[in-house]
Amino acid sequence: MQEYYEMKTKRGTMRGFFHKPHANQFPVCLIFHGFTGQKTGTKFSYVQLSRMLEKQNIGTLRMDFLGSGESDLEFKDMTFQNELDSAIQLLEEVKKMDCVTDIYLLGHSMGGAIASEVAKRFPQDISKMCLWAPAFNLPDAIEYLKGHVEEAPYYDHGGFEISHEFVEDITSRDLYKDLDIYKNDLMIIHGTEDTTVPFQISNKYLKGFVNPTFYPIEGATHNYDNLKHIRQVIQLTYDFFIQG
Repeated sequence: MQEYYEMKTKRGTMRGFFHKPHANQFPVCLIFHGFTGQKTGTKFSYVQLSRMLEKQNIGTLRMDFLGSGESDLEFKDMTFQNELDSAIQLLEEVKKMDCVTDIYLLGHSMGGAIASEVAKRFPQDISKMCLWAPAFNLPDAIEYLKGHVEEAPYYDHGGFEISHEFVEDITSRDLYKDLDIYKNDLMIIHGTEDTTVPFQISNKYLKGFVNPTFYPIEGATHNYDNLKHIRQVIQLTYDFFIQG
């Protein structure tokens, strides 16, 4: 059963969908979209995956972060810290639900970095985590974020307006730090032809995590722009979450 879901925060209302199985108790997967993304996912992958998992009695919550999709605020109001605060608040809400037995995380790109930061802070609360091309490289990707522009209040990122506050926030972070705090089940999927989050950084983050399962998708781009590749990513993620 797919239900509209809202979460009120101090800065505005987040909006999305809760896919609830027909069961009294079930695990719930929190899905965190990436930079410039939204709750449907690349190639509507979050929708497909949520419907598949619901049939296996696994719930999902896929929300637009503030400033994205149908949630409050504008994209320029977004910072990494604000998204992390929202993700933590969502986790706290789900922890209070009597129907929830376990909590899983799924994050793509910057959403993968958000998921990892949540898992560092609440390692005991997360049973499984799946990361698609986690963007631990963002603090080093200055030109990707703001272009060849001197310091300014706002920047044009391919038609998306981002703030200098966001740039300062993300570039002050070391997202590789303390990855080993999370020790539960972890799967990471990364395309070998990813240029947004270069595949080569996988050598660095894999050393930080504890016993991750790693699937390189040969020839895949950052958003899995090929039917074979996106199907493979969805199937791998589905299999990971349903396995005992």
